[in-house]
Amino acid sequence: MEERESNKRGMNLLDLPEGCLSHILSLTSPFYVLRSSLVCKFFNSIAKSDLVWEKFLPSDYHPFIQRSSSSLSTKLIVLHLCRSFILLEDEQKSFSLDKWTGKKCYMLGARELAITSGENSRCWRWKPLPESRFPEVAELLGVAELYITARISTQLLSPDTTYHMYFSFMLGAWSRGFDVCPVKVFVSKIDTNGAYIGGSGYDTSKTFYLKAPESDDMFDDVEGEEAFEHRRDSGHRWIKIDMGKYFNRVGDNVAVLEMTLMGTEVGLHKSGLIVHGIEILPLD
Repeated sequence: MEERESNKRGMNLLDLPEGCLSHILSLTSPFYVLRSSLVCKFFNSIAKSDLVWEKFLPSDYHPFIQRSSSSLSTKLIVLHLCRSFILLEDEQKSFSLDKWTGKKCYMLGARELAITSGENSRCWRWKPLPESRFPEVAELLGVAELYITARISTQLLSPDTTYHMYFSFMLGAWSRGFDVCPVKVFVSKIDTNGAYIGGSGYDTSKTFYLKAPESDDMFDDVEGEEAFEHRRDSGHRWIKIDMGKYFNRVGDNVAVLEMTLMGTEVGLHKSGLIVHGIEILPLD
């Protein structure tokens, strides 16, 4: 009779062994671990364990993160990565974690991008900006053809995750050309031999004005609703445009994602673009 009554009530989650509960929490996300610790004293005790928080540190970055933050507990390292970032590779790439999912986030600084005439001081100049997370940004002095591209290995991304790539920039007061013609952005996939791979999972090209045209009629030549769909970083002057998306499926061969921005109107002088970098963020 007592056994029957126990079955009717069902098992209480808190009756599970502490190690089992730690494993369950580690399969959620940093946000839900913190939230659980606020609503239950028992979960609050478990959420202090490094066994939970170590699961949120990617194995390929775990040694580097531990070395760079050796004075912090694993929990504080994870929370720092969810709220901010660390700089990698000579401070030209940033790494963080998404607080909602615990998945990897990256930003490639301007020095990590391939920029047209990047070594020509008459076309571009490098300078520090307090608003940037990187030591330098690239400022366009003047070109006719604009071509900016970046690459990242799919092996660095979280599996079974859709990523969006954002071009981050601002325009100087003396900018020219970006309200006259739009730029094209697109994401491509390249195999280990350098050949472009077609197929689904990533976007075809999109078109954006980096600066709003004076006349609405100019939007007529631009396909899609994203012609001037800009986002702004909270608390910053940086503007973002969505370059495209990619689904990093488990089991797919390792490849390289190439993100490209083009403005190729030869007769149009362009200047005043300040390039921050390209951000690669998980959507789900």
